Amino acid sequence: AGDAAVKPRLSRVKGEAWAKAKRKVEANTVQMAEDVLALYATRETLNRAPFDPSAEGMVKVFSKSFPFEPTPDQKKCFEDVENDMVWRSRPMDRLICGDVGFGKTEVALRALFRAVANGRQAALLAPTGVLAAQHFKQVVRRMGEETEHKFRIALLRGGMGKNTKKGRELRASIAAGEVDIIVGTHALLSNGMKFNDLGLLCIDEEQRFGVNQKERLKLICNCVDVLTLSATPIPRTLQMSLSGIRDTSTIRSPPPMRKPTISYVQEYEESLIKSAVEKELARGGQCYYVVPRISQLQDANDLLLRLFPGLRLIQAHGRMSRGAAEDNVAAFAEGSHDVLLATTVIENGVDIPRVNTIIIQNAQAFGMSTLYQLRGRVGRSDLQAYAHFFHKNDAITEQSAQRLQAMADLHELGSGFDVANRDLEIRGAGSLLGTEQSGMAAKVGFDLYMRMLKKSIRQLRGLDLPVVPRSNVILPGGEGSIEWDATSDEASASYLIPDSYIEDAKERSKQEGVARLAESTARLVEITNEWKDKYGGIPSELQNNLKSLHLNSCLR
Repeated sequence: AGDAAVKPRLSRVKGEAWAKAKRKVEANTVQMAEDVLALYATRETLNRAPFDPSAEGMVKVFSKSFPFEPTPDQKKCFEDVENDMVWRSRPMDRLICGDVGFGKTEVALRALFRAVANGRQAALLAPTGVLAAQHFKQVVRRMGEETEHKFRIALLRGGMGKNTKKGRELRASIAAGEVDIIVGTHALLSNGMKFNDLGLLCIDEEQRFGVNQKERLKLICNCVDVLTLSATPIPRTLQMSLSGIRDTSTIRSPPPMRKPTISYVQEYEESLIKSAVEKELARGGQCYYVVPRISQLQDANDLLLRLFPGLRLIQAHGRMSRGAAEDNVAAFAEGSHDVLLATTVIENGVDIPRVNTIIIQNAQAFGMSTLYQLRGRVGRSDLQAYAHFFHKNDAITEQSAQRLQAMADLHELGSGFDVANRDLEIRGAGSLLGTEQSGMAAKVGFDLYMRMLKKSIRQLRGLDLPVVPRSNVILPGGEGSIEWDATSDEASASYLIPDSYIEDAKERSKQEGVARLAESTARLVEITNEWKDKYGGIPSELQNNLKSLHLNSCLR
């Protein structure tokens, strides 16, 4: 394990080398822990008005339109995101890690709905046009203008730049608040992009965005809730979540009837390719055939037609004219072709249950995340799926051998987090907080390094007890609750401020959120003194509510 794909140097049992290495790493982890805690402290100082619990009734109605029974892990993710958005004044920064096809998108859809139900704008960012178009259709179908919710949804993608008529009109609508949810590609990150009270940004397949795009995201996301979805988070993201800088929820439970994909890692042979395609066509299925370079498509095309003279082939790659790759994938999905010959454009956003065999040529040339995503294109029905990773022995390096070995080992359903962990061991994490490479993990192995870092963080924090974000007291007669009662038409929640006391609805909602999330009774006293100065004496109805709020703050 560790920082690079080299065999670790063994230390003598009686020698000083191991103890010396550990001491050096320990000093490094203390420094790292101080940096991590400084970042924690900075995050805790960021504040935004929490989302209103009274909108949760609408979210529950929306959740009934989900056609499947959520898995236990999905339910936990729904709760984590609700706690972050409704019960914390600190902006959300959560990573949802789940296998391809395990239901991460539903977590994002409910979060998007919650943001718009609270009167805020929301955005969903996808790395490719194919995936953005797929998300747009799904969002429109679930909460668009044709549904009871009537949310206004727009798609911003390549070819809709700020210099085009369509692009200018759409950007003006977004800035004016005439669009509720914007689904888009990298165009969402362009400099001229202005939002109208952006409340939530969801990022799908975060590992596909570059460092400069992430820096641009930081500017957009100041005090905005961020929800990141990834099947295989990049090493740095994963290390940030493991060390607690980012909150993480994992979906490991697969949908019912799903079978793990059987993976074969073999040296390239034409006879093996022939038998794999024959086997799939014999059961009436279709195949993907993936190559790493556009220049290799023609050779692969000739090979397949030589092995199968009557084969119905169609291609998809990034240098086709605008929209042609998406059209070819759609034609393939209709079942009029046997094999889709493609580059990695099909890595994200292609969901065709009839395709249950994927052949990847020159697999040693792909990164681990790409290999894992490509394998996830098959096995989306109750049929057994197969993935064939063909490599050339003379072109293989030690790192690529480790990647392929990981693909052979980690084939169970829900192994995306394990794949990312293995990638972290093979490649190293890079610097956790900056751009420099620390290299310390290599000295003692990644697992021990992370344990030492967590120990240093605990020691520096001492007995610092974390604040409980969500508490609720229910007294006889249902009094005292600060949760919204969805079963009753009346506003029974005891955090509410009478309309006559603060007339401005926006300010009233903001002050309700501040009082509801007060972390101590002393803070509540400060808040009520501020109210007295600004709005006058506290009415008796609000005084009763404040008693309940004091009880709740004691529990934190």
